[in-house]
Formats: sequence, C-alpha cells, structure tokens
Amino acid sequence: MTIAAIGYLRIASTDPNAFTSFCTDMLGLMHAGLAQDGHSQLLRMDAHPFRFRVEPSESDQLLALGLEIATENEWQQLAERLERAGHPCEMGSAQEAALLGVQRFFRLQDPSANTIELYHGRTLSDEPFQSPLGIDRFITADDSGQDMGFGHVVVPAPECDETTEFYTTLLGMSVCDVLSLAQPPSKVVFMHADNPRQHSVALYDQPSPAGVVHIMVEVGTLDEVGLALDRAERGGHPIVASLGRHVNDNMCSFYVLAPGGIPFEYGYDGLQIKDWENYTATESTEGDLWGHAYSFPGPPD
Repeated sequence: MTIAAIGYLRIASTDPNAFTSFCTDMLGLMHAGLAQDGHSQLLRMDAHPFRFRVEPSESDQLLALGLEIATENEWQQLAERLERAGHPCEMGSAQEAALLGVQRFFRLQDPSANTIELYHGRTLSDEPFQSPLGIDRFITADDSGQDMGFGHVVVPAPECDETTEFYTTLLGMSVCDVLSLAQPPSKVVFMHADNPRQHSVALYDQPSPAGVVHIMVEVGTLDEVGLALDRAERGGHPIVASLGRHVNDNMCSFYVLAPGGIPFEYGYDGLQIKDWENYTATESTEGDLWGHAYSFPGPPD
C-alpha cells in the first residue's frame, strides 16, 4: 500500500466568501485565514494546516485532491514508478510546497483527467482546532490517533476501468466495494488507503461538470448530523439527499449543496476496517440500507 490518506482538496469557487461561510457556518469547519498567496482561503478540521483550500476562480470545481505518502522514500519510488508507466509527474516548487504545508509534492492527472497531488511530510498546526459551531471534533483519525484523512471524495471517472487500474496498480490503493446501479445504469468503485476508513476515494463512471460527485466529512455523534440538517434547512441550503444510511461504509448521513453546486455528505458512524489483509471486497447493487432520497441537480439546460 502506498497512499496513506486523502489529505486535502483544492476547490475553485466563483464566490469563495460564500463557500467559506458555508463551510464554517453550516459544516462547522474552522476558517484559518488566507494562504500565503494572499487570496486562497484555508479551512481546518483538525491539526492539519488546512483540509480544504478555496481558490477564487471563474468556475466552481474541484481543482485537485491531495494524497499523502507516508515516507519520502515511498514518495520518490512512486514518482519513478509513474514516470516509467508513462505518467509524467510535474514536480512542485519549494514555494508551492510551502503553500500546501508539505515537504515535497508532485502533480499529475489520472486517466479520467482528475488532477492529483501526491505529497509527503505535512507540517501540522500548533493552534488548537476550534469549530465556530462548537463541534468537538471531526473524525479524521481513529482511536489510536492514526490519520484517516479529511473523509472521502467521489470523482468522475468516465474511463473507469483504466482509472481504477491506475489507482490500484500504480498508486497502491485497493478496491473495497463496487456498486452497480440500475438507474441510471452506472458504477461506483470504492477504494481504501492505508488506514481504517472504509473508503477514501471513489470513482463514478459518469462525467461531472464540477469534477466532483460529492465530498464527505464525518462528525462524532448522530446529534451533530441532526443539528447540521436543521442548520441546512434554516439556511435554505438545498438538501440533495435526505437522512439515510449507506450499505457499504455504514455512514448515517445527509447531502447538502454548497454554493457553486458541490454536494457535501455530512455523516456519522462510518465503518472502520482494522484488518485489511482479511477483508474481502464486496459487490453491491443497493447503495443504501434506508433513506437517502436523492434529488441531485441535473446538467444545465
């Protein structure tokens, strides 16, 4: 296994102030000020310098997902493996690495044109995490303190088989579940990293204009989910999936649309796998045990 965790997302926004306010006032993330570039806004969930970086743009979309490699040696070997396989890696400068709070990183695109940034050595913040909503913690580590990343992300992968091969054979992630849906006829491939979270990245075999299907963050109690649902309804934020529980990762959650149209899943009670060596990947035809009545917006007319 090479990928330790999903560390961060870089998100483009046509209205970064509105997006950031949604993340603080609705989700309960901590605004950590501006990045050193003077215009990107940083959002924290824990000791990491940021989990989401919101960058002003003329479009609303996912710019990149940051995947953490545990050691510099593994990071270097991965870069060499990707280059040999015909995937050129753009090495980030020292200045760019400092903006991301990492020692070194490189970026490239997967076969479905999703941009990924692979890094090692993230510098943690000394300032305690404080949610403006009083949320005690987001679930970004297991009980032993092992980092599990910010949550998970589902990205579009029209070239699904080739993209799955890229993440598994080259990046070292493993498939934990494949969900086949009848309506619309489609497939979601869920993959885990080298930590207990049931999945960190999932590939949806359909296109998405925003470059992201949804982003998941997890809290520590069901009450926090319920309170967030109340906030979403009071704030007029579109609920695009009602409260429900997933089959594969056991997450009890709802989905809400952020400004700009990126869906967030807000959940509790996600499954953690302590022994991946004895885990058998599943195949599902139903995504939900109950609930989750979906009403995602369709493509623009």
